[in-house]
Amino acid sequence: MRGAIVLAGGPSRRMGRPKALLRVGGVPLVARVVSAASSVVDEIVVMTRSAAAPAVERILPHSVRVIRDRRRLQTPLVGLVHGAARMRSGYVAALGCDLPFLAPVLLERLFQEANGRDAAIPRWPNGMIEPLVAVYRRRALAGAAREALDRGGRSNQDMIDLIGDVAWIPVSRLRRSDRGPDPFLNVNTPAELRMARRLVLNPQRVRRQRRR
Repeated sequence: MRGAIVLAGGPSRRMGRPKALLRVGGVPLVARVVSAASSVVDEIVVMTRSAAAPAVERILPHSVRVIRDRRRLQTPLVGLVHGAARMRSGYVAALGCDLPFLAPVLLERLFQEANGRDAAIPRWPNGMIEPLVAVYRRRALAGAAREALDRGGRSNQDMIDLIGDVAWIPVSRLRRSDRGPDPFLNVNTPAELRMARRLVLNPQRVRRQRRR
């Protein structure tokens, strides 16, 4: 089985308001991510804050499990530990909720690359990585995230440093061949939200170059 953990409970400090329910092309961001993942995986859990859970549940299919994260500690690692514990899949995609143009073909490729390894993580030419557009062996993900937390770590990198067999996949191999919006584009600020909305209206624009 394949699964996906969608993290939708972050503080969204740069946006100034929760991102999961912001709409791009009339569809909430979290629903766009779930839709892309659902064509590739067998089970999906969405980790969110208790206050936002009812609104998130209303817009997602009943087959998607929305899990309330009641811990005060603000780090993706907590969501990954608890999400992985609720799943049965051998491999899971770890995804942010702010990827309006996430492509199923990209996820499919990552699952293929992860087969037999502990993780498949996209990497940019300058060495920056995409830990929340990545696929992990579920047990390796849960174990590394839990150990990182026990050591006082809070970042995705703290977790990844504890994962043994990682396939680093160049972003250039994962991007779609068409000229649609960049599947790695994420929405962290009001300006990026406006950009994503413009791209929905004009998807043939040259894809935005990632800021690195």
